[in-house]
Amino acid sequence: MVSVPANMSSTGKRQRRFFQDPKDAEKFAAGLRAKYRSGQRGGMIPFNLSMEAVEAERILSDYGIGVLDGAKQIASMMAILEPHGATLIEAVKDYAARLAADDQPESFRERWLRAMIEGEERWSKIYARDMSKIERFIGMEMMDRRCSTITPGMITSALREHGAKAQSTIQHRTRYVNAILHFKPRHRKDSTVHIMTPSQCAQMLRACESPAERRVVAVLLFAGIRPMAEDGEISRLDWQHFKKDGIHLPGTITKTGTDRIIPIMPRLARLLRGHPRSGSVVPPNWPRIYKRLRKAVDGIHGQQDVTRHTFASNFLAAYGEKSTKEAMGHTQGSQTLFRHYRAAITEAAGLKFFS
Repeated sequence: MVSVPANMSSTGKRQRRFFQDPKDAEKFAAGLRAKYRSGQRGGMIPFNLSMEAVEAERILSDYGIGVLDGAKQIASMMAILEPHGATLIEAVKDYAARLAADDQPESFRERWLRAMIEGEERWSKIYARDMSKIERFIGMEMMDRRCSTITPGMITSALREHGAKAQSTIQHRTRYVNAILHFKPRHRKDSTVHIMTPSQCAQMLRACESPAERRVVAVLLFAGIRPMAEDGEISRLDWQHFKKDGIHLPGTITKTGTDRIIPIMPRLARLLRGHPRSGSVVPPNWPRIYKRLRKAVDGIHGQQDVTRHTFASNFLAAYGEKSTKEAMGHTQGSQTLFRHYRAAITEAAGLKFFS
């Protein structure tokens, strides 16, 4: 048996090594003494770990990463991966893969500056003030690091190194850092209103696979019901709301909470023939059906409200502002119609659309 002192073991604790042959034990002990005399400590690295370290160094050098810089980041990742049984090589490969997938090697500082510029328009003063302190929270070294290489462990270490002691403080500041890491330019909604041509309307009607589907499409196109598949007016509409003088929408199902009546024009009346007296207007799985119908029409895929826009533009051209506002559920003082639905449609074309 050879007793290995704590400062020479890989675990930092005293170990005992056993050998079958006393000569092997003496040879091992002699090597251990030689390392100790030369000033080496912690020399008892297992062979498999030393081989992993050599391979890890090769992977890092292939990506032009300094071993010391890479080792700091790998050590942080190992703290996260170790509970899941990850090895050093797995951690290095994961790190290298993230570098390879990083098409835009943006530093944290660059992303932070972009976020600060966009945030001027929509952040509160308090939030913008706290965001401006991030450089002080995490330090210069972290600010200049590539975003794709930053791990949760590195964020925590940087925050502690720069004054965050309490766990609540670390969690609070981590939220700000993560907000920058996951920052993406805000999607600006396209304000262009698209309307369907008569041929596109016919194409959507032909794509229906049952009379039930065709009736719903007719209601969307020729009554302008709000079409949101999951929670729009169409999903709450019942056949009992259909009367001889029009579609009576109570405030309980309208978006604005006010009652309104939509006239049933000749074309809509023809397409609704034989509809049930009561029950949901939409068939089962309507969200999936409506998505399929929009895909079937060239040029409108992804445009959720295109049927309502089509109705409004044609109705405005055919019957004027007052009637259209009443059918759409707009207040009389609203300018929405003229801002969004004043498409180049003649009165004759609008009348033909509903006839």
